[in-house]
Amino acid sequence: MILKLKWWSKVDFSDSNFYGAFFHMLSVAMKTFWIGSRSFFRTSRVYCLGCRDFWRPARFGGFLDDKGKTHIAFHSSERVLLDCVTPMVANLFYILIALCFVIALTSSLSSIMNLLPPPNGFLLWLKRNTIFEMSNMLLTLSVCVVALIAQCEIARVRHDCDVSLGGGVFMVCLAGVMCFFAATSTLRHSTKMSRLRRIDNQRLLCARSLRSWRDSARRSDDVLPIVDFERYLDSSSSLPGLGIIHSNSVQP
Repeated sequence: MILKLKWWSKVDFSDSNFYGAFFHMLSVAMKTFWIGSRSFFRTSRVYCLGCRDFWRPARFGGFLDDKGKTHIAFHSSERVLLDCVTPMVANLFYILIALCFVIALTSSLSSIMNLLPPPNGFLLWLKRNTIFEMSNMLLTLSVCVVALIAQCEIARVRHDCDVSLGGGVFMVCLAGVMCFFAATSTLRHSTKMSRLRRIDNQRLLCARSLRSWRDSARRSDDVLPIVDFERYLDSSSSLPGLGIIHSNSVQP
């Protein structure tokens, strides 16, 4: 309990990015809608096919017709699809579901990190460099590639009908756009906070300069060290990693 209170006291809510969290939540909602829909592919005979048909383990069957042609039957939780889904198509859909879960998980974590920014450490580095957002965009691109491969496989099986992409694919693309907006919002927010910190440092520098030049008339030998110190503050505000003070003071 004490550790939780210490962590909560270190959270700087002024660094919260509500726009980025909003875009991430939209992405999670779209992924949830897509994983529960059946509008991923549309064919002329089978109205629609989606991830909802693959919530349970796939069951396949087959039979021969009077002409000696083999037919593949796919048994979903609510219906039976004939000559539409092969084991390869089912495996591709399972890959799509796994990728969707990973994207939804990372988007949820990114949303929490935007609302409750980590004080320091590895999580802060992930947030500032938009690692989760870029990973989600790459995973969304992978989802689109796997979906195109699944469409080609279904079209190969159902060569007598047209196979088109449904609303689920466009929902995935829109979720990727939301990840891009979240990354843009995070970068803009980081730039804004850095500019505000630099302005605060400049205010401290101006206050120090007024006191320094006011006292320089009485202590003329301290002018050069004060100027060097002000240059150090100015450089440290733009380069946080700089930690060496170069002093060119002249001894009387």
